[in-house]
Amino acid sequence: MVAAPPALAAPALDLPTTWYGPAVARFEAEFPGNPYDPDENDVRVVFVGSSGERIERIAYPDGTSAYEAVLVAKAPGPYRPLLYRNGVLQPARARSDVVRLDERLPRGFLRVDQRNPNRFVWDDGTPYYPLGFNLGWQMPEMPPMTTQIARMGAAGIQWTRIWASSWDGKNPFWPVNDPAAPRDRLWPPALAKWDALFQACEKAGISMQMVLFNHGAFSTFVNPNWPDHPWNVARGGFLADAADVFSDREARRRMKMWLRHAVARYSHSPALFAWELWNEVEWTDASFAGRFSDITAWHEEMACYLRSLDPYGHPVTTSALLAPASTWRSMDFLQPHLYTDAIALFARLGWLPTRAPAFFGEVGPSRPARVNLRAFVRDALYAGMLRNQAGTPMFWYWDLVEKHDLYGEFRTAAKVLDVSRLPSHARAEARPILVIPPSPALALGECDWLTVRITAPSPRTVRILGARLDQGDYHRTTIDLDTGQSSEDRVRVGPTGLEVALPAADVVMVLDKRSGGCRDEA
Repeated sequence: MVAAPPALAAPALDLPTTWYGPAVARFEAEFPGNPYDPDENDVRVVFVGSSGERIERIAYPDGTSAYEAVLVAKAPGPYRPLLYRNGVLQPARARSDVVRLDERLPRGFLRVDQRNPNRFVWDDGTPYYPLGFNLGWQMPEMPPMTTQIARMGAAGIQWTRIWASSWDGKNPFWPVNDPAAPRDRLWPPALAKWDALFQACEKAGISMQMVLFNHGAFSTFVNPNWPDHPWNVARGGFLADAADVFSDREARRRMKMWLRHAVARYSHSPALFAWELWNEVEWTDASFAGRFSDITAWHEEMACYLRSLDPYGHPVTTSALLAPASTWRSMDFLQPHLYTDAIALFARLGWLPTRAPAFFGEVGPSRPARVNLRAFVRDALYAGMLRNQAGTPMFWYWDLVEKHDLYGEFRTAAKVLDVSRLPSHARAEARPILVIPPSPALALGECDWLTVRITAPSPRTVRILGARLDQGDYHRTTIDLDTGQSSEDRVRVGPTGLEVALPAADVVMVLDKRSGGCRDEA
């Protein structure tokens, strides 16, 4: 007899790490009780390798009469799947007696870079620098989200952020036009929508930040959806006050059901960047009631729960405009939001910390109709890059990206990241350079490398001071941000800085000495 599986443990990973898979084990099996509730049905699969090694994964109900478990592991080869329920081996046999892990995941999974704690990294050691915009939910007038994801990938975008929202049928606790759906279970059509989104992201090469809960569902003040929430006692639910969601035992139990299922069903996907617990938790009723200790305790409990289940160690975060600092205490990276029409001021913001990854998960103008959106998006992208934030600030209005065809801005930004190798310069610092004749400029540099954006009135020759570069010859790549075209030449840095010709008014220049080391600063 095969022994009961051990409890899941947090993964211990050393980079580089190689993963193989995925492979799916499917069991035709039904058990009494709620299939989504681990208190009634703690269903897991133990995969036994050819050398006797045992790897455990949570199994999830697929919405029919079957359970599935997905395996990604560090060793290739055949594995024999065994089904357990509540610690007891079951007689059910898998559809295939053996599953094989033959294909290697190209880069593994994403995580915080322990060597450069202000950045992210793939398991194979490749730096990851998020570039993208939000794709919160399906808008009725927009193309299908899967189509939008494909367009994003074609533009060089490799990050997006998607909500488990009720109004487009992605909230697993909120059946849409399905009154017969059980109230205490997850809703299979919502889960199927997430399946399609993950598949689209994998195909497009995009990493998804998955937003598990949003403020409006438990708010009567800001985007209030609480009056219609299935958990509301007024709708036949169990929760009398939206402010109790963080402390109520039944609410926390059900939320853990969703987290557990999400880990079982989606954590194997290399397209999963991070779990985001809440969107803007400060707009919930609990926050308005001053119940910050409840909010902090909930975040710590759920982050710990996710980490105990996720075998691949995806980062955990939350997002906010104004949440108390304690909200972030158990998060892996900082994710503030920012809305402002003051583009010139925004372009110079550099206050995000670098002791841990931090980038703006939402940015946008507070009055989009009054702002030059192309200029706003461009300023936001290069402000984040050239302040060495962990990713670009992420534009919120995905419908306006489509309406105004702003994809070119992201395509050019992807080119800048590639040409500059900025993701590999985690320890670069903002340089307060001076451009003569005067022109606005932002720069990020090391002693033998500089990436700078200069916005001049017209093409001209300028002198750059304060870059603190080693003297010598540099390879220069200049990218015209209006056309995306680039040119290459050589320039010389002397004791009084450098003089360069700008072939266009708005450019990014990359100066690279390619010397492999630093000497005296200029």
